[in-house]
Amino acid sequence: MSGIVARRRPYAGAVQLTAQRMLNFLAFLLVLGTIWFAAATFFQIPAYLLPTPITVLRTLDENFAEVVRAAAFTVACTMAGMAISMVIAIALAVAFIASDRASRAFIPIIILIRTVPMIAVAPLIILIFGRGPANSIGVVALLTFFQIMLAAKRGFLSPSANVLELMHSCGATFWQTQLKIRVPFAIPYLFTGLRIAAGSSILCAMFAEWLSGAPGLGMLILESYSVQNFPLMWATVLTSTTAAFMFFTLTLAMEQLVTDWSR
Repeated sequence: MSGIVARRRPYAGAVQLTAQRMLNFLAFLLVLGTIWFAAATFFQIPAYLLPTPITVLRTLDENFAEVVRAAAFTVACTMAGMAISMVIAIALAVAFIASDRASRAFIPIIILIRTVPMIAVAPLIILIFGRGPANSIGVVALLTFFQIMLAAKRGFLSPSANVLELMHSCGATFWQTQLKIRVPFAIPYLFTGLRIAAGSSILCAMFAEWLSGAPGLGMLILESYSVQNFPLMWATVLTSTTAAFMFFTLTLAMEQLVTDWSR
C-alpha cells in the first residue's frame, strides 16, 4: 500500500495546483461578471458597446458548438507550435553550448528575426505556411522559441565549473555531461522560459488566424465584429482568455509534476 501511495504522490501537487488555480479563476470571473453587470446596468451602456454578462453567456450557449470548434483549432495549433518551439529551442541551446563560435554567429541573427514586426512579414509567412493550421503552428513556434532558447541556454550554463570538471575527470562524454548534469540544472530555467512563452502563445495563434483567415478563435472574433455580433465577440474573447489561462496553468502543473517526481 505504501508503494502505491508513493507512486501517486507526485501527481497530488500538480492536481492540487490546477484545482486551486481554476477555483481562483472562477472566483475572479464571478467578481468580474458582477462588476460588469452592475456597470452595464447602472450606466445604461448600449449593448453594442458592452452587452451584459447574461447576454454573453446566452450567446455562448447558443453558439457553443461553433466556439468549441474554433477553440479546439486554436488550442491544437498552439500546442503543436509550442512543441516544435521547445524542440528547436533546446536543440539551438545545446548547439550554442557545444560551440561558442556558433553562439556568436547565430544569436544576432535570431535576435534580428525575433525583433522584426510580424505584421511586416505577414505576406511572407502566409506564402511559406499557407492559410491552414501550418500558418498558426509556424507563427506560434516562431514567436515563442526565443524565450525558451534563452532560458534553456542559461540553464545549461548554470552548473559550476567544479561539477563539469569532475565529469571530465571521470571520462564522461559530451552527451553524458549534458544528460546527467546540464539537463537537470536546466529544467527550472526551461520551465521559466516555457511559462513566459505560454502566456502569449494563444495570442500568437490568434494573431496568425487574423492574418490567414484560419478557422480559430481569432477569426471568429474578427467575423463577429465585422457583422456587429458583439455578444458573440465578447463570448469568444471570454473563451480565448479562459483557454490562455488554462494553457498557462498546464505549464505550472507540468513543472510541479516534474519537481515532485524528481524528489
